[in-house]
Amino acid sequence: MYLSDDAAKAKVLKEKYSGVESDAYRADCARIDAHEPWEYVLGYADFLGCRIDLSYRPMVPRDETAFWVERVIAEWKDAGPVTALDAYAGSGNIGIALAKHLPAAHITFNELDKNLLPQIAHSLELNGITASRATLIAGDSLENVTGTFDIICANPPYVDPAGESEMDPEMYYEPRIAFFGSVDGFAHHRELIKEGKKHLTERGVLYGEFDMTQAEEIKKLLADSDWRYEIWQDPYGHDGVMVLRMG
Repeated sequence: MYLSDDAAKAKVLKEKYSGVESDAYRADCARIDAHEPWEYVLGYADFLGCRIDLSYRPMVPRDETAFWVERVIAEWKDAGPVTALDAYAGSGNIGIALAKHLPAAHITFNELDKNLLPQIAHSLELNGITASRATLIAGDSLENVTGTFDIICANPPYVDPAGESEMDPEMYYEPRIAFFGSVDGFAHHRELIKEGKKHLTERGVLYGEFDMTQAEEIKKLLADSDWRYEIWQDPYGHDGVMVLRMG
């Protein structure tokens, strides 16, 4: 979530240092002043009532993502047992939220950086989710994914490298691969649109985040496909999620 520097320092003081100022706390304040994400300083982020460990420094979960994932949960809360894929999992925040709020769900986490898989496993434990309800695999995009799923949630790298100079200073602390995945930012969306049906059950739905500046191109890609689709808006009223349905 967005916090001012003062609010972030207050949160770190309360939650990391139990309200007691110290040299270590003042060093953390200097990190925040240098634009390091306050979630890294704290060591975790809150995401839809889940504690997401960030000790391996993946991309920080965003409020915009929480907004549409909450809507996914509402769509499936009465569906009984479901299978879900958290593609481009990063910290695993999406899949962990699905697992917590859909207690009959089995979640597969797919993440390119295999070094993040132990962190996802730790976050599952932090949130009381048994290991038997999760499968963790390493791989780029859908390359190592097998089987079909009722739910596919994808928050792929979608920043156009041409806009790197305009990034917020905090983003330079986060892994570059979390933002940049192709020459124009659309490669993963093209793959999801082309290959997604292979990985969905008959009732399955694929949800994919994109930037509001990409909306028109995403709509063109979908218009040339055979998906039944809709576009969801982000918390600020901008197009931000493609929802691809089988039937």
